[in-house]
Amino acid sequence: MLLSERDNSKGFSLIEVMAVLTISVIFTMISSDFIAQGFRSSTFVYEQDMAVQSARKAQDIMVKEIRKANRAETGEYLLDTVLAQTFTFYSDIDSDGATEKVRYFLDNNILKKGVIRAVGSPVSYPSGNEVFSILARYINNGANPIFLYYDKNNLLINNPALNKQEIRLIEISAKINVSPEKAPKDFNIEADVQIRNLKDNL
Repeated sequence: MLLSERDNSKGFSLIEVMAVLTISVIFTMISSDFIAQGFRSSTFVYEQDMAVQSARKAQDIMVKEIRKANRAETGEYLLDTVLAQTFTFYSDIDSDGATEKVRYFLDNNILKKGVIRAVGSPVSYPSGNEVFSILARYINNGANPIFLYYDKNNLLINNPALNKQEIRLIEISAKINVSPEKAPKDFNIEADVQIRNLKDNL
């Protein structure tokens, strides 16, 4: 009788084994979910950081090129198109002594740059010769402006297209987000640039 009691006390019952297995499966699922979330989070952080760095480099290029804007080889005014998400101007961007026509514009969350070189005699800027490049991706401005235009008193110009001669300072403002539907926090970059040839104190 004593031997029988000792035998019954050894090992686990089927219910106990099933309970342990169930707990193990639940723990594994929870752990896997945490790992997956951590991986997605680290991937987003990396991609967001790369996008922000790219946007900052684009910003530096834009500030440099806008700052030295001057009249076109045709004699046209140095500012051409001054809209909320499109800005076209003339500038010797490669320092070769000839002025290019430069366009920055947003195309499906991609900030692009178009360049047209002056050709011919009489000189002109054929639109068919525009060469495009990508400045930055993941621009999440939506309908918000990338370019804002200010007068000599640093007052916002509400209708810059009709007041190009009043523009003295341009603000570049971009919201960066590689995954706005999952991670709604935008990273904002801003820069102000004053065109040297339009400074009133010269």
